[in-house]
Amino acid sequence: MKNLLLFTVLFLCSQALLAQKKQLNLDNAVVISHLDKPEDRFSLEIALSESLASSGVKNTVSLNLLKQGGSPQLLIGDSMTRVLADKGFNTLMLVSVRGYDKKFQTSSGNFNLEEDLAAENLFPLYKEDIVSVTFEFHFYRAGQLVYTDMIKIGGASSREKVLRKLRKALVKRVNKKWK
Repeated sequence: MKNLLLFTVLFLCSQALLAQKKQLNLDNAVVISHLDKPEDRFSLEIALSESLASSGVKNTVSLNLLKQGGSPQLLIGDSMTRVLADKGFNTLMLVSVRGYDKKFQTSSGNFNLEEDLAAENLFPLYKEDIVSVTFEFHFYRAGQLVYTDMIKIGGASSREKVLRKLRKALVKRVNKKWK
């Protein structure tokens, strides 16, 4: 009985370690910022695009693909999917602000792309009197969630500082975990 229990514990621990080491193998991405304010969407998508490009990841931003004020839901249509595939993009990267000043865990729900794009975002990019901002990233391939990650940015005393720190943290994260 003890051996069975020991074996079960060891097996579960090894599975947890393997799941943590799961690589995304990111070589291309369509960056989709899941924020309500257009200026926040633009700033965040450009910051992410620059960081991905400096790490050697081919990318484009959703603002280049959608008309101003267009819904990100259009990105999952058949015609847009074909256009993106022809351009060599098979990964959609959704980024949103998860929250402020707390320790968050990655979302445990198994989202589909349509639900994730339709979900409301409750938080702006920056808010007065906060210390940290946590960003959550969802990666989709063929409409299926393949990877989630979070980056917490501390010392968020201004909107510009949040973006600057995010750029720096993102380059490290791309090279360490996502590539």
